[in-house]
Amino acid sequence: MFLKNICKSFGETEVLKDFNLEIDEGEHIALMGKSGKGKTTVLNIITGFELPDSGETEIPNEISAVFQEDRLSEDFSAISNVCLMSADKERSNEILRKLGIDGTKTVNTMSGGQKRRVALARCLVRDAGLYIFDEALKGLDEKTKAVAMSVIKEYTCKSSVVFVTHDINEAKDFADRIVEI
Repeated sequence: MFLKNICKSFGETEVLKDFNLEIDEGEHIALMGKSGKGKTTVLNIITGFELPDSGETEIPNEISAVFQEDRLSEDFSAISNVCLMSADKERSNEILRKLGIDGTKTVNTMSGGQKRRVALARCLVRDAGLYIFDEALKGLDEKTKAVAMSVIKEYTCKSSVVFVTHDINEAKDFADRIVEI
């Protein structure tokens, strides 16, 4: 997967100029940088939500993502949310259990940290060539964050990953390589 010489502006604001990123098959990278430097724009280009103004891309067809917002169906149960990405209910329940979530609980009754873990499970249940995690561990306490990181590593071990974080310790713990933007 690669982005080559990517340029992207929004009006008069240039967000990316000749940005390059290459990710080997199975490589886990952490994408880091200050707020407003273009991390989310890079993810939006990878997922196809934004088109670059110029440059070349080669991106896998199968992508699964956790965004900064959970984007859950609030009136659905946790298992129903996860099964939106895969009909494999056994695998869905397995991931939820590993993340410490009761699959029968309705999302609108959950805490922010529980919702975050449902969003993680929904991403991980899908077999993808590329996983994207945009500040996926925000709002989790240290113990829960460690469990979530372990589950993420387990289910993405054979796939490429872009992991956006502001936490250098998360980046070092997870990534094969850190890319500063």
